Amino acid sequence: MNRWFDGKMGYQKFCYWVDKERLEGFKKIRKLNNIKQREEVQIPCHALKVSRELSYLTPEVWNGVCERRTSWYWKSEKVGLTLIISNLPIEDFYLGDPIVIKETDFKPDYLPSFNEITTLIESETYQGKKPDKWDEFKPKEVEFYRRWFQRLQFNEVFDFERIFIYHSANHANFINPKFFIYQDGMKIPYSISNSLHVCSSCMEFFDIVGEKWSIKYVVPCMGAVLFAHLPMDRYFEVRKLWAVNSGGRVPAF
Repeated sequence: MNRWFDGKMGYQKFCYWVDKERLEGFKKIRKLNNIKQREEVQIPCHALKVSRELSYLTPEVWNGVCERRTSWYWKSEKVGLTLIISNLPIEDFYLGDPIVIKETDFKPDYLPSFNEITTLIESETYQGKKPDKWDEFKPKEVEFYRRWFQRLQFNEVFDFERIFIYHSANHANFINPKFFIYQDGMKIPYSISNSLHVCSSCMEFFDIVGEKWSIKYVVPCMGAVLFAHLPMDRYFEVRKLWAVNSGGRVPAF
């Protein structure tokens, strides 16, 4: 068992998007009660670590280390908001309904081939939501993926352009899903590949990409594996609390 997982409760994170006024009120209450809190301004994945009991992701964090990869934030409905991430539900200060991230035993019955995923990034919906900066990757990012491939992937030749198509298609599948399951009447998209072939999974974890779905199944990217110590290739459930409590339904679309 991964050392970040509790044998009884399992991994859980409760995420709340708030405006500046509500954030300041919440921080003041927490400070008065001597509760440890940490603001993350460089690497969003750090907040997913179990050791981070209470973290804040300010808008500046999306221009940090992962600026290109997290540029989706600036074209989302979350612009200007801060994310509060807690190991426990926050009930003494109303922050609205949380997004709940938890471990799951989910495994998709089918993962698409490379030829199947290429059509995902051709959709007008994806192209309309994609930030301009997403395509502007730098040599140091390519080198990051090269190192991980050389370390962990033995059956595939490193080809960043091919990997980048996987990265893009994975986000596209949460925007306009072609690969999903139905569960209790709900359409649930999932990550289309393993951790080595997905990027910026925090966009799905934090409901920046795929926000219209009540539930998503998300594989951590290599950044989340490295900086948050999440297990490779493990699917996590991302669920809006109203769906948890009410078994909420969404249209099939």
